[in-house]
Amino acid sequence: MVIVIIASFSIAASAGVIVLFGGVDTILALQVLASTALIGTCSVAVFCGAVLIGKRWQALGWVAVASAILTLGWCLRLVWGHVGWDEPVFEVTTTACTITGALSICSLLLLLVEHDIRAVRIGLCVTLGLIGIGVWMTMLPIWKVPTSDGYYRAMGIVWILAALGIVVLPILTLALRNGPRATSNATDARLSPASVRRIVTAARDSGISPDELVARAFPIGSTGSTGSATETDQT
Repeated sequence: MVIVIIASFSIAASAGVIVLFGGVDTILALQVLASTALIGTCSVAVFCGAVLIGKRWQALGWVAVASAILTLGWCLRLVWGHVGWDEPVFEVTTTACTITGALSICSLLLLLVEHDIRAVRIGLCVTLGLIGIGVWMTMLPIWKVPTSDGYYRAMGIVWILAALGIVVLPILTLALRNGPRATSNATDARLSPASVRRIVTAARDSGISPDELVARAFPIGSTGSTGSATETDQT
């Protein structure tokens, strides 16, 4: 998947560069540049969906990939097929682009779905809900459903809050991961020099390495870690 994305965009980018060196005063040159921009944009969308493949929400990732490919095919048809922008071409194009963009963003945000901090998970659910509502509200004006001025204000508020969540969630994740809590946990997990010397001495007396001593005293999944630790200290 990654190789296909890189190869397709590299070819499109090369064609765009060649056209720019030769001039952009012809219809063919403009079509090549438009195709380069479309392939580059949709390649990013495909990559966003591909990051979920192999994970819990990979079904949505595949939907995002398929949506990006279909949107690219439709837009390239408009560029090279000399199709007019009469109804419903405009509606279909804007709908496809909106849905593809939303799916791509949601795919990236879903990487945080198993985060161990509850505030991040709650913010993720709220943000995904706002994106879904925003997409639905955007579809109505596109397809000429009668709306009022208050409707557009409400839609703007929804998208602003969704954008806020999209920006804040990754920053919040990094801040909480590298904040005082993470520092405190790292400090608590550090052994004192006296404890290290005791472990090394006990391992030397037993004729094994310190790692082997720790592995025997605290086996993974063992429920008797406290008792093992006491026996080690007595040794």
